[in-house]
Amino acid sequence: MFIFVLLLGSIVSCAPIAQVPLVRPALTTELTRDVFVKQIHSHNDYWREYPCLTALSLGVQSIEADVWVFPELNDSTMYVGHNRASLTPDRTLENLYLNPILSLIDAFNPVKDATKEAGTFNGVFDTDSGATLYLFVDMKTDGLATWSYVYNALEPLRKKNYLTTYNSTDGTWKQGPLTVIGTGNTPFDEVQKLAARDVFFDGVLGGLHDSFTASISPIASSSLEALVGRVDSIDGLNSSQTLRLSQAISDAHAKGIYTRIWDTPWWPVEKQTNVWRQILQAGSDFLNADDLEYAIHFQ
Repeated sequence: MFIFVLLLGSIVSCAPIAQVPLVRPALTTELTRDVFVKQIHSHNDYWREYPCLTALSLGVQSIEADVWVFPELNDSTMYVGHNRASLTPDRTLENLYLNPILSLIDAFNPVKDATKEAGTFNGVFDTDSGATLYLFVDMKTDGLATWSYVYNALEPLRKKNYLTTYNSTDGTWKQGPLTVIGTGNTPFDEVQKLAARDVFFDGVLGGLHDSFTASISPIASSSLEALVGRVDSIDGLNSSQTLRLSQAISDAHAKGIYTRIWDTPWWPVEKQTNVWRQILQAGSDFLNADDLEYAIHFQ
């Protein structure tokens, strides 16, 4: 979309800017056409008018869903929402995420596609078919109880070999169009014992002990405050905080693990900008963002 401004009889042409979709995007390859992949994490993605789809239409590579299951109430529904008060029967993990993602991957992989015949699959980004989409599943209810529901719900994607998988027997990787990361109450032991590991664990950035390897935790996350303490200055991190940040990121990268830092300041905007810039300058991989429009234009 081009914006034209009439000023004193002259026309000024501005560069095209990405727009949040005003109507629900169709589940076709048009969703990400001409959109470049950005290492941004859509924080609280389910709050958006079109969960999953808005982020993908902007080229955002990582999204998240907070999942609640209540088997003790004889309810197997995997609700998605920030808290119990926000849960509704139609907002489920399948409806908002798994089914749309499955449909999109199918759309990008026609039956006669040569890559499909070769056993590899296109991802959901038209400009970079080899890029995987990261889906963080934040288990809010009891980890062990929630785990089995989430793991089983991935079966349609698993059957089509769409999930990134690590074979713990021979140490080989198969990157798929979708990489699932369990966070929140996700049980570490359940992830670790998977022979064909297609659900991974969100590592603890700043506390990556020997059990955390890239084959278990491809990404490690932390809140900014847990990592460096409270940030009071509008200028962002002080020198000692910057050093702690850089060290945590370096430790993760030494293990081949990507990084994400959440709960960064969102206001004043100048403070947010300064902190984001410091995080990226320290080498962090995924920019955690609530305001995707601001994030995709961040410089």
